[in-house]
Amino acid sequence: PFLQHISFTGLQGEIIQIKALFDEGAMISAMCLSIFNKIKHRLGSWMMSTQHLRMANGTIVPSQAIWTGNIMIGGIQVQGEFEVFDGGGEWKFLFGKPILQVFKAIHNYRMDQVQISGIGGTKMLYN
Repeated sequence: PFLQHISFTGLQGEIIQIKALFDEGAMISAMCLSIFNKIKHRLGSWMMSTQHLRMANGTIVPSQAIWTGNIMIGGIQVQGEFEVFDGGGEWKFLFGKPILQVFKAIHNYRMDQVQISGIGGTKMLYN
């Protein structure tokens, strides 16, 4: 798996960091509910969600919240959003297609690296 530390800008401008799993097959970006419950008071900019999400195994799970704000990786920043649902503790954050597209991510599988672009320029991320 391709893992990177990502950051969110919190309510008071503080930086909230979390490890993300890049998942190019995920049609949403998501934070696990257990992690969200620990940091939601610092995140701000979230609201309740009415979305129901279909998992890879076909089950439908309710999204608990949606967050919109600044997301950063290695000094590169974009405006993005993610859903929140109970992922069972298997991951903390799924960096899915919507955020990958906003970062204009290009994955070089042979070299196991991802190029991203946004406010702050362009950067190569290494696994």
